[in-house]
Amino acid sequence: MGRYEDVSQDVLDMVTEVRREWFPDLRNVKIKVLFDIKKKMSNGYMVLGRIQKTNDLLRYLTVDETLNDGFDYIMYLDRMAFRWIEDNDKIRIIRHELRHIFIDIDASNPYKIIPHDIEDFAEEIEFNSDDVRWKSRVVEVALSQYENESE
Repeated sequence: MGRYEDVSQDVLDMVTEVRREWFPDLRNVKIKVLFDIKKKMSNGYMVLGRIQKTNDLLRYLTVDETLNDGFDYIMYLDRMAFRWIEDNDKIRIIRHELRHIFIDIDASNPYKIIPHDIEDFAEEIEFNSDDVRWKSRVVEVALSQYENESE
């Protein structure tokens, strides 16, 4: 079994709605959304989501899916977390990942990834001010489910 699978239609709909509501400038950006079905750790922290700019090979391999020149980005979401967390936390993860996208219309390759301005993005910290520990809570839920699955 591979590491990735397509997300469900309800998750695709959620990504579309988040883009429409908070990121209208990304309306023409083509994003492939996948579930990562294995726990991913980075520097001792669990990765709930990540996004990457596609290279020429990935764009070529996704041409048939988009009916044109392939996807611009691939977003990976932790499947276990998305099985067990509330929709508002799913939206937080999606918003965070979309915040990494930058389009430089003057560049020959306009698709860029921007890093965090601090541990998170300032806009996301403000957006999540009602639940500042949301990420720790979500990671705890996902890790406990991974532990239950391995028993």
